[in-house]
Amino acid sequence: MNSAVFALSCAAAALLLTAGSATADKMRPGYKSYNAPHGLNANASCRRPHFNICQGCNVAIRMGVLQDHNCGLNFASLGPFAGQEVTSPPRNGSYSLVNATTAVYRPAAGYVGPDHFEARLYFENDTGKRTYLNLAVNVRVVPHFR
Repeated sequence: MNSAVFALSCAAAALLLTAGSATADKMRPGYKSYNAPHGLNANASCRRPHFNICQGCNVAIRMGVLQDHNCGLNFASLGPFAGQEVTSPPRNGSYSLVNATTAVYRPAAGYVGPDHFEARLYFENDTGKRTYLNLAVNVRVVPHFR
């Protein structure tokens, strides 16, 4: 994915944030962090935008994760979630389902730096037809958030 498409996708994801649900990190517009569990970004050791789910879409996001911590993604809002296929696994960590609606990215122990993974998420639409979306995540593992 080229950087212009990624930047446009991230800018679009930032616009999808709901007003008043949390404050955005001033250094990373559209990214939210929480001191207590809240919504899709309940893990205080990671930062990422909330994003909309759409049938057949390609969704690209950036995720910040603290070193030696993990970052969860909750897909319960998909409705009947039918699983996922990791199409490009991370090179410096792991990404896997935790349960029927939650997946987690874990950086390798002690690792700091960039990572990337892609997955195809399957779910049923309003008519019961199985559909999917492609998720691409660029990760930055850091020793601390500023």
